Amino acid sequence: MHMSTPEILLALRAPDSGWLGVLATVLDEANQDPRFDATQREILCQLLDQARMPREIGDAARHRAAVFETEIIRDCQAAKESAARTSAPERPKLTLVGKMAS
Repeated sequence: MHMSTPEILLALRAPDSGWLGVLATVLDEANQDPRFDATQREILCQLLDQARMPREIGDAARHRAAVFETEIIRDCQAAKESAARTSAPERPKLTLVGKMAS
């Protein structure tokens, strides 16, 4: 079955389309990453064509997803720290000069 873009948009508006939305988001993110290559796309198509995911593949995928999540969190924290160091301009130091009473 092939659905048009408007039909898919309507499907995503359904109250029970949570997983569809999550999977479409993940696929969109992966497509923007050049490391998601043709081999990985072929594996994804094979997994989607299966009626059931083999347990060992599901277990390995969950483990890899947890490692990937940790890497993303670490990279985001490093980027945030780097931005904080470079974007905070140093404040000028003021020196008060005055005449002292004698």
